[in-house]
Amino acid sequence: MKDILLDEYFKLGVSVTVVLYGFESGKLQVYIQKIRTNPYANAWSLPGKLILPEESLVEASEGIVMEVIGNKDIYLEQLNAFGKIYRHPLGRVIDVAFYGLINMPEDIKAQRTDKENMWIPIKEVPQLAYDHNDVLKLASQRLKRRLINRPIGFKLLPQEFTLTELQQLYEEILDRPLDKRNFRKKLTKLDILTAEGHEDTSNPGRKPRLFKFNQEKYHEYMEHGF
Repeated sequence: MKDILLDEYFKLGVSVTVVLYGFESGKLQVYIQKIRTNPYANAWSLPGKLILPEESLVEASEGIVMEVIGNKDIYLEQLNAFGKIYRHPLGRVIDVAFYGLINMPEDIKAQRTDKENMWIPIKEVPQLAYDHNDVLKLASQRLKRRLINRPIGFKLLPQEFTLTELQQLYEEILDRPLDKRNFRKKLTKLDILTAEGHEDTSNPGRKPRLFKFNQEKYHEYMEHGF
């Protein structure tokens, strides 16, 4: 075996990428941004950065979220490491990915949204730089599994919401239609919702009732699952 100096093991970079999900107008959204430098200039990517020597993975991921929405107090979970040898054209870079859930617009304190930084429906995401399409695919699979076992979807909803909005969210993440009657029957069985005493006045037609999640049940299911 060829002898390798210890210094050779330290000649690589570590980056952090964050998949940010939001839910708006009945669509699951993902935040993407345009790269300004070569070799991927003008290509789209997920937000990310190379970490500094004194920076932890969590600090780096929270810094990315803070830069995007002006707030780091969101649901953020480490996803996986991506280490294909040639995933970065400039050298060996190991990427540690996270995914975050954003309550739009309540969690957004300040953000850049222009031609180079935007939210886009997940089904319309273009080809991304690096291996970011693989990162997004795995993050969406993880989100789907979490949604089935825990009430994580509420992190994407405002404090008050309609049952239609809740079902639309589940259908978007699971990527399949759900039977309205069975969906609401399961919600009743879980006893996770509390009906508010007023209606959604933003709808000019019929006024659907608004709901909030039961905090006690929510924390119980988040810890132990359904």
